[in-house]
Amino acid sequence: MQSRLLFLLLGVSLAEAANAAGEAAMALCDAVAAQVKSAAADPRMVQRPPGQDYDDYDALLAPMINLPAPELADGELWAKAKKFLGGDQDTVVELQHVDGPVWRSVQVAGTANCQTELFFSVRPDGELSAFDTPVVFGDLCWRSYRHVGRVGGRPALIEQEVREHPLLGIDVEITPWTSSGRATCQVAIRFNDAFHVTERFCKDQSVCLAAEPLAPKLAEALARADDGTRLATLAPSPANQAQALATRLVKAKESLESVSLGYTKLPTFGATPNTKYSEYGGSPQVTLLALDGQTLIVRVGIGGIGWRELGDYLITLYSSDGDDLDPIASFVVERKNIGLQSVTTSVPKPYVNTR
Repeated sequence: MQSRLLFLLLGVSLAEAANAAGEAAMALCDAVAAQVKSAAADPRMVQRPPGQDYDDYDALLAPMINLPAPELADGELWAKAKKFLGGDQDTVVELQHVDGPVWRSVQVAGTANCQTELFFSVRPDGELSAFDTPVVFGDLCWRSYRHVGRVGGRPALIEQEVREHPLLGIDVEITPWTSSGRATCQVAIRFNDAFHVTERFCKDQSVCLAAEPLAPKLAEALARADDGTRLATLAPSPANQAQALATRLVKAKESLESVSLGYTKLPTFGATPNTKYSEYGGSPQVTLLALDGQTLIVRVGIGGIGWRELGDYLITLYSSDGDDLDPIASFVVERKNIGLQSVTTSVPKPYVNTR
């Protein structure tokens, strides 16, 4: 009876501690949300820095969230941590001090800059002991990453996932590093955007004039897809040609996917584009567009390098006649952040790898 009572009391104590940790975390996220709303009132805070390939939201989050440079570990601790992580002599490992004897070791590898992390504590004898790794809320690759920082002056794990679809934004998960628990809250920030043509390249001037008003809509159609890969049809082709054109579209996509055929670069008909990335990144997305009595094949994508999408939206219109892809017009469309849409706080769900 007595042991059962102790068990129940312990359960109540743990539950109370978890609730307290959760309330403390949410209070921090609410404060960060208020900071973001205040800072975003200045339009300059949401503008992309000149020459940068991605939006930088750190200024919106400061001063509530502080991401200081990693605290340097001595050579002996770094060597032990590297061995503890299982890296070889060529492995680059960064150490980040969390709090007290606890450290985070991080290995970044691959073209997606994927993070492999291990938490450990330094024992009084100088040896290392593994520390349970807190849950993550993204895959910690490419535009998903985690840091050790401070929120409201307190040590915390800060994870960020940059969002491109269907809206621009960022999710920030905050896990205060406290002795009472590891509760996490999330601040989800979303922005309004606008699309406009910055460059046009024409082989057929009449097609250029007719298609230009549709170019921003095509870019937005791709942006609004939840995963950025499903492209809606804006102007369907005639019903009596639908089957033949659908077959032609499949062949066009196969050709675009064959890099050896040279379709990765935006056709500019001899002109030099100003956009930083004039080659398509990622996989080709194609659709059909009925325009002034003819049906065109349209490729919509984002400029980049290899699989990485980094720049402006690129749109190419091809004639649907014949087996070859004959480009007749192309556009560069800029997607611009025009201000804050929403800031919400919640308790996030842990990331589950479904690959």
